[in-house]
Amino acid sequence: MIKYIGKPYSFRDYNCWDFVVEARADANIQTRHFKPKTLANAFEIITAQMKKIDNGLTLADSPENYDIAISCNARRLSLYHCGLYLDGDVFHCDRSRKQVVKDTLAEFINLYGEITFWR
Repeated sequence: MIKYIGKPYSFRDYNCWDFVVEARADANIQTRHFKPKTLANAFEIITAQMKKIDNGLTLADSPENYDIAISCNARRLSLYHCGLYLDGDVFHCDRSRKQVVKDTLAEFINLYGEITFWR
């Protein structure tokens, strides 16, 4: 995962879901890929996919390595941000830093609010 830290973030070219899909593929875990046209569209598409029973992911009670950490926008009840859990940290594309970063799980929760884990 260290190889991803510093990788440039750009919504159109490489966003948080792109990162999750790529990093999980490196761990031989297949994850559906979506390429939305706008930021709002990204949240709509991925939120809709997460609500489907056959989305290929299962909600986890507690995190394990390579689980997807998903935060939700409580006001809209939709996806807000995602990253990848590994050894107590969450790797994710930080929009303000414009790159992939590693935060502790506590820092990620502090930044993005309520988190669910999917595997």
